[in-house]
Formats: sequence, structure tokens, C-alpha cells
Amino acid sequence: MMRRSLIALALACAFGGAGAVEKPGADAFFDAMAIAAAPGQQARFVAGDNLAGYFEGFTRSYDKGEGYVFKSGTVFKNYMSFAGGAQNARTAAGVREDVLPWGHRVRYANGATEELALLSKRHALALRVTSQQTTTLALRPLLKTAGAITQADGIVTVAPGAGATQFMALAADRPFTLGADLTLATQAPASAFTVIAAFGASAEEADTRARALAQGDAIADERRATYEALTRSYLATSDPHYDKALNWAKASARMFVVNEYGAGIWAGLPWFRENWGRDTFIALPGTLLVSGDFADAKAVLANFARYQNLREPRDKDYGRVPNRVSPDEIIYNTVDGTPWMLREAMETIRYTGDRAFAAEMYKLAVPYFEGAIANYTDPDGLLRHAASDTWMDARIENPTHQPWSDRGPHAVEIQALWHTALQTGATLAAWAGDDRRARDWTALAAKVQASFLQRFWDGKTVADRLRADGSRDTRLRPNALMLSSIPFGDFVPDAVQAQVLKRSVPALLYPYGIASLSQDDIYFHPRHENPGFHHKDAAYHNGTIWGWNAGFTVTALNRYGYQDLAWQLTQNLGQQILGLGTLGSMSENLDALPHAGGKLKLTGTFAQSWSVAEYARNAYQDYVGFRPDLIDDTLLFEPAVPRQWTRFGAVLPFGVDEAVEVDFVRARGGQRWTFTLRGKAPRTVRMAYLNADKSRSQVALTLEPGKPTTLALAGKRALRDGRALQVQAARASYAAQIGSLRFARPKVYRPQDFPMLQGQDVLRGIVERNEYR
Repeated sequence: MMRRSLIALALACAFGGAGAVEKPGADAFFDAMAIAAAPGQQARFVAGDNLAGYFEGFTRSYDKGEGYVFKSGTVFKNYMSFAGGAQNARTAAGVREDVLPWGHRVRYANGATEELALLSKRHALALRVTSQQTTTLALRPLLKTAGAITQADGIVTVAPGAGATQFMALAADRPFTLGADLTLATQAPASAFTVIAAFGASAEEADTRARALAQGDAIADERRATYEALTRSYLATSDPHYDKALNWAKASARMFVVNEYGAGIWAGLPWFRENWGRDTFIALPGTLLVSGDFADAKAVLANFARYQNLREPRDKDYGRVPNRVSPDEIIYNTVDGTPWMLREAMETIRYTGDRAFAAEMYKLAVPYFEGAIANYTDPDGLLRHAASDTWMDARIENPTHQPWSDRGPHAVEIQALWHTALQTGATLAAWAGDDRRARDWTALAAKVQASFLQRFWDGKTVADRLRADGSRDTRLRPNALMLSSIPFGDFVPDAVQAQVLKRSVPALLYPYGIASLSQDDIYFHPRHENPGFHHKDAAYHNGTIWGWNAGFTVTALNRYGYQDLAWQLTQNLGQQILGLGTLGSMSENLDALPHAGGKLKLTGTFAQSWSVAEYARNAYQDYVGFRPDLIDDTLLFEPAVPRQWTRFGAVLPFGVDEAVEVDFVRARGGQRWTFTLRGKAPRTVRMAYLNADKSRSQVALTLEPGKPTTLALAGKRALRDGRALQVQAARASYAAQIGSLRFARPKVYRPQDFPMLQGQDVLRGIVERNEYR
């Protein structure tokens, strides 16, 4: 039967018509992306300028939302449009409003439209009104604050008002008159009218910027640039709803890339608008690597490197990069920031093959390891840290700043990061010709690996942390799942990772996200913001769901062949992106348990970088499975294609102006992969594909530039362009050990059922009495 399937699939490969991946044009792409607000719906949308500002608006509203926000003060809040002397009423019935990556577009029953576009890297936005008939058109900016208003040479200049420091200049694409309430109206009838609102530290700077932008078509330019950015990498599956959510995740992640304190990635909105180390590096692959923005990825890493603590005399944080960079302070209170940075530096090198960049990152590695080894390693080589120096970092606001969730002095994911950082450092040292450090760091990595298994693993359970007395804390949190996502190789054996998956998923993973603590734990808090019982930080890492944690959960599930459960989670997250809270983005958190009627409650920031970045990363690295390794001159694929995907097309960038196009079809008892290499030199593909029993088999093939190559897979047999390939075992099946995995069933919220809700500030009392275990 398997032989017949392979023959049938080979015939399908020969006659199936696979070819280059065809991306839709910009019109079709953005028509599919547009999120239509429901009638009467007032929903938040945001866009970023990729410099230092963002726009927050609400559909069907003039007064909600903060407008174009800068730290230096908000000037522009919203706008109105007019056609034939009548206002286009955004709140009226029969209006269609679409949210787009750069802002929004509104269509009126009279045929008029209005549009706002925040312009990337321009410190400006564009407003446009159109009409089906030529008539007098007008636009009125609605300002939060304003000083003196002047008009000269076709430019209207607004001096800073109370609480602002920026000048605003208004320019238009045709002659206009300035009326009451800062209304700009065309002097002659027209069918379209565009106004630029530009900002600057001086009137001259704002005026010059506005005049230059008004001479072109700023909205069309922004649309074109956005299309190019979002389709540099590309994935279109047989599920258009997923494709839409994915493109929004990519657009939202891109919004957070800024240049306020040098190149960086904001953590979240409306707060967390600084360069946070840990957040930046976790968000980086899904924001900049899978999208092919390699220059920006290297710029972000290089910018953090310049803030490395190299102070003399050396302190305990010597060699670390900051936890946060802001105008007021640079702080280094994180144990995992620099290991995450080294991991992402190596991942960037694997995507690009850039050895010059590797040499720069080696300069960062040397002082980091000198400081970390001197100040934070224990006799077993494991990395020590303070109780709140992991990502679970909330502290009580009391004189001693005790942790809400003590994870010191040895947390599980910190040791995986430490081992990965040491391996990265050893590779960088070897390339730099520093054989002594390469040997030392390799040896220490091996010691860490052995010590970890001995101290964290008891044959059944991986501890979430080791306490100060050396005892194992087996509280059920999601962190051990990162043993499958952080290392580039295997830090712990597959059997251990499989056991972590078996234990974690049924207890922690709900259909809408993974909890930060089991609902059966005495410290579990079912709601994040629950002031009648506790401070919100008591729940922050003690039950509350974090969007980014879904990313490493999907990675772990897909690694062992449970992609169909991962896909259900991904579909549900896609619904959150497209319709829950901020349209086109994801929040920082969710309450662990649903509210009445199964309603999900968003908490934390209204848009969070690593939440959407991980959603995008999962698409390319975990479902398609593309993880290039140009260190080894190999394009690695470890796919886990959901059963519901009957086909997909992808464009996967790597190297310098290189990409591989993939056309996938599931047919006739197998899979067909057609690869087309865009580049100048041949590349080797190594594919570790899933079998029906959840084992993985591996094949290797060489791609020639411009020549489509078809790989047919059926069971544990493979054909390249109709000829048999040698197949090797890559990973055994762990399905028997893991068994069937299902979502956890969330409990019903009844305060009397949860120990932490049996009084006011119960957990705080436990922590402050030093009774936390």
C-alpha cells in the first residue's frame, strides 16, 4: 500500500503543476488583510512610526484613543473630513470602517472615503478625503493641545501647546483655504484631498518635512513600503483566516521596531515603551528574522551591545547588557538578558552567515562570561540568580522588594539559556581563533548539561527551580517547555522533553493560552486584576496567561508531532488577534479563567511585542519548520504541518538577498514539497519530516538556483524529482510515552474554591512571613 502511495505521489509530483510561489498584488493583499469594524463597534487600533511614536485610535469614534503619541507630548488626536460642506459622520449608520496596518479607511454611504496613515520613519501622518463627484473637500485635524497658529507659503504651523514640545506643520497636495477650527478646505472642487501633518523640534523642521511629503503620494508610498516589508517573507496556506491573522501578527510586530534610543524593539503599549533586553531578544526572531529584516536584527543587537556594563572597577553585573534602556536610567537587573542576546546573535548568524557580525558579538561574549563565571556560577557550573531576575520578575512594593514568585537561585529555563550561551560563546571563540576560551566554555557547557540532569530531573519530573537549600521546586509552571525551544540542539534527552510535554500540557494549556501556574496549585490566582482580593502583581505570574508563552508551547508540541493540538491553539490566538481587544494585535495577558459566558478578559498592555512576534515565529519556524543554519551551509527544515493544511506556498529569506520558495501539497497519501532557490549558489536542504507514528525521518538534497526541485514523501520513503532518496532516522517516536494530549478544562470562577481568595492579600502575607515554598 505504501509503495502504491509513493508511486501515486510521484506521478502527482510530475504532473501537479507546482512552480514558483505567486504572491498577490498589493491591492488583493491589503483587501484580504483589512479588518472590518462591526456596525457600532468602537474598537482600538494602533499603528507605529518606527521612530519614537505610535497612533492609537478607535473605530467609529472621534474622541476615544490618545492619537499620535510621543514622550514629548501628544499634539494630534484625531480628525474629521467634509465633502460638499457636510461632515462625513464616522459614527453614522451605513459606514464601513476598515483597520489597516498604517491606520484606517472609512467608506461612507455618499461615496466619500477618508483615510489616516501613520508614515513609517517620517515623524508624520497623512490624511485623505475623497468623493465620487468633484466638490469642495476639507479635513480638520483635532488637536489635544495647540499654541499659536500661523500660515505662510502654503504651510500652516502650530506651535507647541501645554504639555507638548513638538511643532506641527500642515501641508496639502493642492491649494487650500484655512477656516475656523483649523479646517483646511480645497480652493477649487476636487475628487481627492490629502493633508500631511508633520512634526519637528522646530517650526522649520516640521515645515520642511510637511512640504516634502505633500509633493508626493505619502499614503501610496506607505502602502508600498508596508507591502514590501510584509511580503519579503511570505506564507499563504489553505486557511485564509489564519493567513490574515499571521500577516497582522507580522505587521503588529513590525510596529514595535523603533529608533528612539538607537535601534530597538518596544516591549508593549501603552507602557513598556523602552528597549527592554529580555523582551527584545525574545521578540527578535519573530519580528526580524522570519521576516528577512536581517540588517535591523543586527542593528538592534549591536545597539544593545554598546550599553554592555564594562565599568571598572567591576561590579556584580559586569558584562551584562541592560534589562532596560530609558532616558532616565540603564539597569542591569536580569540574569537572562545577555544569554538571550547571545542566543539571538547566534540565530541571526545562522540566518545570515555573517562572520563579521559574529566577530563583533564575540567582543560582547568575553566580558559577559568573565563576569557571569566570577559572580554567578555555583560549583556545579549552574548559573545562580536573584529570586526575581527571571522573566517572572514581579516584586512586592515593600521595603525589601520580596518576589511574588520566587524562582531563585536556579530556574529551569535560565540553565537552558546558560548552556546555549556557553555553546554560542565557544563557537564564536573558535571562529576568532581563541582556542583556550573555546575549550573552557565547551567544557563548562558540558558540566552544566550533566549537572542539570542530576539536580533538576528525578526520573519523572523536571523541577521549575532549585531552592536555596538545593531542594527541587516542582510547582507546575510552563517554563520547562523552553527546554525544547531555547537550545539549538538537545540540552536534555528527548525522553525528558517528552515527559515535560506530557506533564505540562494537560494541566496548563487552555484553548486560549497557557497558564503561568496550574489551577490546582494553592498559589493560583484565577484573575489578574482582582483588587477585592489582591494586588494585580500577585497574579501576574501565578496563573495569569502570557501571550508569548504560547510560542514555546507550540514549538514543543510540534517538535514531537502534536501539531494538530498546537494548531487549535494557534487558530484561537488568531481569533484574538483579529477580533479581541486591539484589532490586529495581541495583549500582554489574559485572565487564567474565563468570565461569565466563557468571555476572555484581556489584561496588561493592550498590544505586546513578544505576543505577536511568537505567533509569527511559530508559522515559519515550527509549522513550515524553516531554521537555516548557514554556519553549516545548510537550510534546515523540521516541519510540523497541521493536518488541516492541504497546501501552502512560502517565501523564506536567508543569507544576503537569498530565499527559498516552497510549494507544499498534501495529496494521495503523502506530501509534495517543491523548492525553488533564489540566489547565486547551490544550497543543501536537510529535511527532518514527521511520520504518521510521530517519529521523524531525514533526507538531504541539493538545490540549484532557479531550478524547481520536488521532494515527495510518503511514509518513510522519499523521492527527489521521481528518484529514490536515502532516508535516515532523525528522531524516535515518543507518542507512546506522551500519549494523547488535550487542553486543560478551566475551572469555574468561584472565589471560595481558591485558597488565594480566602481573604485580602493572602499571598503577600505568605511571602512576607517567609512561608513561600
